[in-house]
Amino acid sequence: MADWELFAGLMSAVVALITWAPWYGDIFGVNRLAAPRSYRLVLGLAPLACLLFLLLCLERSAAKAVRESGLYILIYMGMGAAAIGVSGRLFSFLGVSARDDVLERRNNAGLIAVVGALLGVSLCFAGGNIGEGPGVEVVIVSAGTALCAWFVLWYLVDVLSGRVVSERITVERDTGSGLRLAGLLAGNGVILGAAVAGAWIPDRFLHDFVVSAWPALVLTVVAVLVERSSQSRSSIVRSVFTVTGYLLVAVVWALHRGIGA
Repeated sequence: MADWELFAGLMSAVVALITWAPWYGDIFGVNRLAAPRSYRLVLGLAPLACLLFLLLCLERSAAKAVRESGLYILIYMGMGAAAIGVSGRLFSFLGVSARDDVLERRNNAGLIAVVGALLGVSLCFAGGNIGEGPGVEVVIVSAGTALCAWFVLWYLVDVLSGRVVSERITVERDTGSGLRLAGLLAGNGVILGAAVAGAWIPDRFLHDFVVSAWPALVLTVVAVLVERSSQSRSSIVRSVFTVTGYLLVAVVWALHRGIGA
C-alpha cells in the first residue's frame, strides 16, 4: 500500500466529518416542531444504510487485495463516506435540500427525492469499487466518472423539463414528482455504477463506459418527456408504475451487460 493511499483515506475521513457534521447537526438542531420524528429518522439512517451497502459491496465484489485487507476497506469506506457527504451538500444546487425542504418545511416529496439521490450516489460509488484494479486511483477515476455523469443527467432533467421537477417537489410538494425523481436517480445510479464496474482496462475504460452507460441518457430523456407531460398533483399509482419502469429497465440492462464483468 502506497503512502499516498493512506493519505487519501485520511483526507477522505476528514472530508466525511466536515460534510456529515452539518447533515446530522441539521437533523438534531433544526426546530423539532418543524419536521416529524419519522423524517429525522429517515434522514439519519439513510446515509448509514448507504455505507452499509458499500461495505457489503467491498467485502463481496471488490478486488481481492481489498477484500483481504481491513485497512483498504477502511480507506474505501472513508472515500465512500466523503462522496456521500459532498454529494449531499450538492443536492440543494439541483433544487432539493434536506434541511430547507425536508426538515424546515415538512416536505414528504423532498424526503423521497433526497433518499433516492443518496441511493443513486451510493450505487455510482459502489460500482467504482467492483472488480480488479491497481489501487485507489482506479476507484477515484471510476466512481468519479459515474458520479459526474449522474449529476449532469440530474441537471439535464431539471433544465430540459423547464424546472418543473424541482418546483413541483419543493413548491407544490407533489409526492408523485418526488417518487419519479427518486426512481430516476436510483435507476441512473444502477446503470452508471454497473458501467464503471469490472476489471480495470485503461485503454478501454471510456469506450466501455459509453457503451454501457448510454441507457442512462435514454432514461433521462424519457423522464424529461414524462415530466413535461405530467400534471401537478400527479397520480401516486401512476408514479409508482413509472418508477418501477425506470428501475426495471436499469436492472435488466445492468444484468444484460454483466455487472463486474
